[in-house]
Amino acid sequence: MNLLQLVNRTRVECGVSGPALATLVGVSGESARILGWVQQAWTELQTLKDDWQWMQSSFGFNLTPMGTTFTPGNDVGLADFGRWKLDSFRCSTDNTYFDEQPLDYLEWQPFRDHFWYGTARSTFSRPTVFTVTPSKALSFGPAPDLDYYVNGEYFTAPTELALDADTPGIPAASHMLLVYAAMIFYAGYEAAPEVLARGDAGYKRLLGQLENDQLPTIISGPPLA
Repeated sequence: MNLLQLVNRTRVECGVSGPALATLVGVSGESARILGWVQQAWTELQTLKDDWQWMQSSFGFNLTPMGTTFTPGNDVGLADFGRWKLDSFRCSTDNTYFDEQPLDYLEWQPFRDHFWYGTARSTFSRPTVFTVTPSKALSFGPAPDLDYYVNGEYFTAPTELALDADTPGIPAASHMLLVYAAMIFYAGYEAAPEVLARGDAGYKRLLGQLENDQLPTIISGPPLA
């Protein structure tokens, strides 16, 4: 469902009178409140977990020889960047990946003290580790002597639902989650316990299904000796 359909479905589930909305442009009163609750539900769902799979994407870019920091936007080219997936970084001579090797993550302060100190500042070689600076830029150690190719994964920033045709990024089977969440907001505003009960039950059921589908699988380790 797109945003317009989500709002109209919420109106139906909440028992709001009147015909379905043809557009969300210029809505006011009760319809505007429902629109805001659907939008809030989408924002809160995206930030409910920090490892939703639908918010995970990949990147690849060439390092600048002797470069010290690489920003998500200007250098890596990510317009939707949220945060890095720290266990996913790889480095190769070029994007043919023939000599690809994993890069270990090193916390910012020990990285800074080791690679941004004394003669290490001017030591250039193939990177073996990387860090994330306080500004969320990447830095590699040692600093690259060539334009190595780095690839990995990141999590996107939360998106907004603003236009009639905007669609949430979750699987279509989970779109009713936003309706159920909006019903809970509506019920709190209108003191409607029957709407609250239906919204809460539906939300819990679909959230469990979404978590099973869109969170990493937990795998147990080998038995202890």
